Amino acid sequence: MASMRPLLTTPPTRSGGPRRFPLRTILLMVLALIVFARLWWITHHRAPPPPPSVTRPLQPRPPIPVRPLGPGEQR
Repeated sequence: MASMRPLLTTPPTRSGGPRRFPLRTILLMVLALIVFARLWWITHHRAPPPPPSVTRPLQPRPPIPVRPLGPGEQR
């Protein structure tokens, strides 16, 4: 029986050994890291403070003037 060579599923690199990861895998891993960082930034970034008009306490409004009806007046 002849000696068997191990199967290589990836093409060899310039140094002669098999590549650890194909280029497509490296690019997908980098893309996944970018997407993860973007989603983390969106969910964990502090929102800017609201404008002062929103945070100012509301002042009570003056009452609406009402003219009372007389005894004989109907609406």
